[in-house]
Amino acid sequence: MDRRQALKKMIVTAAAIVFYRLLAVEGKAQAGPAPSPPPRKVDKKTAHYQDRPLDGKMCMNCRYFVPPEGMSSMMDNMRQGMGGMNGMNGSGSMGRMMAGECTVVAGPISPMGYCRFYQEIR
Repeated sequence: MDRRQALKKMIVTAAAIVFYRLLAVEGKAQAGPAPSPPPRKVDKKTAHYQDRPLDGKMCMNCRYFVPPEGMSSMMDNMRQGMGGMNGMNGSGSMGRMMAGECTVVAGPISPMGYCRFYQEIR
């Protein structure tokens, strides 16, 4: 390969890399930045946490909810079948028996709970 061919390949390769990076940056801009939780967990009062859903929104469907160990498949099944349970009062034992964690709110979190940091899983 002579110098001219090598230079052409280098230019094409550099242009491809720049084009790829521009596409990657543009794709991120369209999707929007993923919201990040606060650097440390907040207390339930600050989060306006409640042990019951709000308008069908509940922790089990939130991106920040961490189900208890071994319960993730059960949580997936529940997510599919509990869309209309926003009338539960949270006093039932189900939410307390399966309490998980949250990456934003401190303390045990009911899968049926809700707080102001709710972000639906997409």
